[in-house]
Amino acid sequence: MNIDKKKKIDIKNNKKYLYKIKKLKNKIKNLKYKLDLKKSNLSILKKKIINLKKKIININLYNNANIDNINKRNEKNIKKIYKYCLKEIIYDLLPIIDDLKNALNSIKNKKLDINITYKGINLILKNFISIIKRFGVLIINKINIPFNPNYHQAMSILNSNNKKEDNLVVDILQDGYILNNRLLRPAMVKVFKYTKNK
Repeated sequence: MNIDKKKKIDIKNNKKYLYKIKKLKNKIKNLKYKLDLKKSNLSILKKKIINLKKKIININLYNNANIDNINKRNEKNIKKIYKYCLKEIIYDLLPIIDDLKNALNSIKNKKLDINITYKGINLILKNFISIIKRFGVLIINKINIPFNPNYHQAMSILNSNNKKEDNLVVDILQDGYILNNRLLRPAMVKVFKYTKNK
């Protein structure tokens, strides 16, 4: 092969390599551009994340402040309710206090007829019971019903040879009370217990 021909082949090969190198350089340039673009986007995203974190912190602070304010308002309202919730009950009980004072004055001044005094005190008691019933109080004072440990406290047990009377409330020693379906005090009762005759 002659030298010219060899040079031509070398030049041709060099051009191919130069073209490939140029192409690779362009690819590298494109990749750098894309990388720079991604870095820029990443930087923007980082800034957005930082801003979102700040917003979340501010929202949490705002919400916590709101919750504190709501709790403080609720505490004030609960204190008001607690302070004045008995107003209606007390107002309704004032006539009973007046009646009891009048009864005591009549006893003190010896203007006393035992039957009239008994009827008066009985009427005061009925008025008092009707007032507390209006406020959701139920009285546990029934006899001849099955003993219920949720509402009764057995103070004494009486033996019975009648099977039908087993576990039956015979007598109320002290009334029990329920307020809005919640037991205030169980009724103290006497209960029959069936015992076989030997």
